[in-house]
Parts: sequence; C-alpha cells; structure tokens
Amino acid sequence: MAADKAGPWLGHLVGHHALILQPCTQGLPAPALRFHSLIRLERARSRFFGDFQADDADLPLSSNCMALVYAAFVLETSPEPAWLLREFERLLLAEGHLAIMTLNPFSPSRLGGKWRGLALHSAGHWTRMLQDAGFELLRRESFGESYRPDVLCSVNFLLARKRKAALTPIRKHGKAALIRESTAS
Repeated sequence: MAADKAGPWLGHLVGHHALILQPCTQGLPAPALRFHSLIRLERARSRFFGDFQADDADLPLSSNCMALVYAAFVLETSPEPAWLLREFERLLLAEGHLAIMTLNPFSPSRLGGKWRGLALHSAGHWTRMLQDAGFELLRRESFGESYRPDVLCSVNFLLARKRKAALTPIRKHGKAALIRESTAS
C-alpha cells in the first residue's frame, strides 16, 4: 500500500493540525500521523467533502494553521492543481510540510484504462509546480507495484517544506555592528 510506504517519511512529523485530502474511495488508508487534530476531506466529483465542504481554490481554513498537508491522489482530479497547491502553501505554517502522492503516467498500471480522465504528470512536473508554489523538495520516492526501474512504479511520493525567510537579528555588539559603525564614519 502506498500510504504504508509514505509512513516512515511522515512518522517523525508532529504538530497541532494536519489536513488529509484523499479521493473518495472507501478503504484508502492514511498513514499514521502524530498530530493533535486531523481534518479529513475526500474528493467527490470536483469538490471536497468530509469535515466540511470546499472547492480546491477556497479551503475555508485560516492561513498559516496547518503543520502538515497530506494530499493523496487529489492533484490528478483537480480542475486547477496550481490553485490547490497555492491553497496548501497558504494553509501551512512556515516550515510546515506538504506530502503529496500522485499516479505515475509512466507506469504500466495505467495501460488498463482505469486511470482514464485523470491529469497525470511526472514527478518532475510536480516538483516544478511545488517549487513555483513556494516549496522546497525534501524527498521524492517512487513506489507501488514492483516494476524495475523505479521510474515505472505506479506512485510518486513527494515531501516538501514551505520555505519562508525569517528576519535574522543583528547583534548590537557583534562583528557586523563593528563593520557597520566603521563604514558609517
């Protein structure tokens, strides 16, 4: 199971709130997460249902409120995945984590036609979209059916972190202060 393989990369993450988004398929487990509260949403048609109802571009949660967003197989069905990634970026705290699982378009599993109608993209495509949305990629794995090479596995797992530059305080009596004072004269 894909969620079981993602578990080791998510097991060390802790925090107050996590958002789990999955397709509306009964029995798809989420990895065991150690967060104070979990908000769960499932996609049905073009909306999310579960703890509340929402569209991709307007998740009714406060900005900077989540330590983790776990999105399994929902980018492929999003009317506008870039909007959804921007929403994830808005929801995450600085240094918060985003874990996504997507179907691999290069997998032989897609040949049966069961993935028809989905917007399938490579892990490289999702990596670029994550970077455009303000994330730093931490890990990229392929798993699912055991195909060789790994690029043929059915699932791409990407773990990213929201990067926000923090202001760095300058010590008044440090070396930088001495240089600044000597150049000001």
